[in-house]
Amino acid sequence: MAADRQAGADPTSEEVRAFWAFLTAHYGTTVVDKADAAEMALVAAFLDRLGVMDKARFLASSTTTLGRRIYIPFELGRGQDLWHQMVLAVHEHQHVVQLDRDGWLAFTGGYLLRTATRARYETEAYRTHLELHFWRTGAMLSARELAAKLRAYGCSAEDVVVAEKVLRLSEPAVRQGAALVPATRVALSWLSTRAPHLRARAAGGGA
Repeated sequence: MAADRQAGADPTSEEVRAFWAFLTAHYGTTVVDKADAAEMALVAAFLDRLGVMDKARFLASSTTTLGRRIYIPFELGRGQDLWHQMVLAVHEHQHVVQLDRDGWLAFTGGYLLRTATRARYETEAYRTHLELHFWRTGAMLSARELAAKLRAYGCSAEDVVVAEKVLRLSEPAVRQGAALVPATRVALSWLSTRAPHLRARAAGGGA
């Protein structure tokens, strides 16, 4: 039987900002306030027309990475769920990894024009959520619920089914503590040394 787990501490505002600073320095990215970026209105209209994402949702709540600029619809270190802000940092930086790995044309063209490719990129990025959640809580997020998020990206029902299967196949490795996604490995290198108190502990004081 698996050991009972105790939730780790909540991150502080300073830790959230330091974590984002670490990742942006590592990947050479820049964080931009989405509300102040006039170009985001044009991007929102374009994505809405392509059927990638609803314009209102895109502007109000979607964190967006374009090249090495990450547009955020919130203030770093402010709000109720600071851990989610840290997870978003890893998710978005995995998109930077994808851009570097596949090249601008393949990544951007595939993401915008083919729902299966978009789903594949997002599924890989959502795998960071699985890995980080397990590190923090010792529990597994629902693969079905993560895959369902792809509907908001204009992905098909078939894309969602495939995404769920891929995420489920990741679960055994995640339960063994493996970080399959490059951005997760970079993130855990910081979290394990700079914020180990955020990690779940086994009841009785074991790691």
